[in-house]
Amino acid sequence: MIERSAMARRGPDGVLRRLGRPDTWPQWQAEILTTRGPQELSDGDVVRGRARMLGFEVDGQTIISHAGDESFQQDVVVGVGMRIEYRLREVAGGVEITHRLTSDLPSGPAGRVLSFFLRRRLRRMQRELLRALVAQVEGS
Repeated sequence: MIERSAMARRGPDGVLRRLGRPDTWPQWQAEILTTRGPQELSDGDVVRGRARMLGFEVDGQTIISHAGDESFQQDVVVGVGMRIEYRLREVAGGVEITHRLTSDLPSGPAGRVLSFFLRRRLRRMQRELLRALVAQVEGS
């Protein structure tokens, strides 16, 4: 499990609009190349697409497990399974966005090597996507 937070100088509505519209995901998540799914997401919706992970392009799928006013959760499979959660908390001057990623990484000798590189990549991905998400929200 890895978790990181960032502040946006806007209310939660702008963040929720980007989380709940898969057509915006490639704009602030560099790994996502394409998305196909409903335009406005709600619980149980499925989004499919292509992503680039560790230099490989893979087909992926996400199932929205919760799309609420204060959190957005999804179960993602892009080679490995992940649970991704965004929690929003209004604070003076904006909103705090917390991104939590949980995954059972591969085991065994080869799995441990892959997990070492994947864990580093996931931390960098998390930092970059929060930075880009905040920039998108504040730019609107």
